Amino acid sequence: MVLCYNKGCGKEFDPAVPNGEGCIYHSGAPVFHEGYKSWSCCEKRTTDFTEFLNIKGCCKGAHNSVKPAEPVKEEKEEKIISSGINAEYGYKSWSCCEKRTTDFTEFLNIKGCCKGAHNSVKPAEPVKEEKEEKVTPDAVKPPERMARPSEDSPLVPLPSTISASLRKLLNKLVVSEKSEEGVTKQAICQRKGCGKAKVDVPDDGEDDCNHHPGCPIFHEGMKYWSCCNKKTTDFNDFLKQKGCTNGTHLWGDPSQKKVVQCRYDWHQTGEFVNFTVYAKKVKPDLCSVYCNAVKLKLDIHFGDDQVFTFDQVLAGIIDPEMSKVTYAATKVEVNMKKAEFVAWPSTFVL
Repeated sequence: MVLCYNKGCGKEFDPAVPNGEGCIYHSGAPVFHEGYKSWSCCEKRTTDFTEFLNIKGCCKGAHNSVKPAEPVKEEKEEKIISSGINAEYGYKSWSCCEKRTTDFTEFLNIKGCCKGAHNSVKPAEPVKEEKEEKVTPDAVKPPERMARPSEDSPLVPLPSTISASLRKLLNKLVVSEKSEEGVTKQAICQRKGCGKAKVDVPDDGEDDCNHHPGCPIFHEGMKYWSCCNKKTTDFNDFLKQKGCTNGTHLWGDPSQKKVVQCRYDWHQTGEFVNFTVYAKKVKPDLCSVYCNAVKLKLDIHFGDDQVFTFDQVLAGIIDPEMSKVTYAATKVEVNMKKAEFVAWPSTFVL
């Protein structure tokens, strides 16, 4: 009787007796990768070595008594493995035994060197290390750009705040209302929420000015005035809200305004674009800052009836509900939230 050297068989047979297809074996080679054990000819794999040894062959044929040739040993220093299977440099052995072989079938038939009770507990699955995936420049796709909204979308007023420095300056200034003699029929009330024309007011002057002394606020889809806190989600309803305070009209004649140019600048961060207009003695009650997603319009009143106007289409897209304006003693700063996280061109406007 001789030993069959087909992988996965390991049976003894009589060469003089024809065996036909009595050998069930594996035609491939053993594969050990990331804790898994399998045969290259089969799809079945396992983490337990005992189960691996019991995987039934996938091929049938005659027994083979020819021992495989010894591989050429490279003259390299051998590593010492403390436990497990040592299959380095073509040799196969157990770390607990000195016997080693280059033939896998002989390795499977090496008799155990220890005695003890049988064990029915399956070894724990090895923890697979999560390898970091390298991101190549070709795999990084640029973010998809938003569709640019229409420039004709309704303009909404930005919520405003007045800095402490400007409040202190305004308290020192003497507020002088314009006399009725110097007001023409083309004058319009400058108070927020009123907007009446002088021509529509009776000559006796008994008409009250219903206006909002506060500022508009847009937060989480709601629109309201800070002075009366009546909230709505519809912009047209917001514009139709009647003033919560009665007073006298503050007339402003367009023909008496001195339109001047002011120095302005801008800079951007990852999330915001800041537009700054430099002007002294700003009058917040008369100023207006409106915008939509792609357009910004300003009317800054300051000094002695001086007005700076700015009406331009923006180079990028903003979120009006997350934007605001701040009035300070020497400047007006518009803080606009970007609708998409991209850098704007150096021109700022189109």
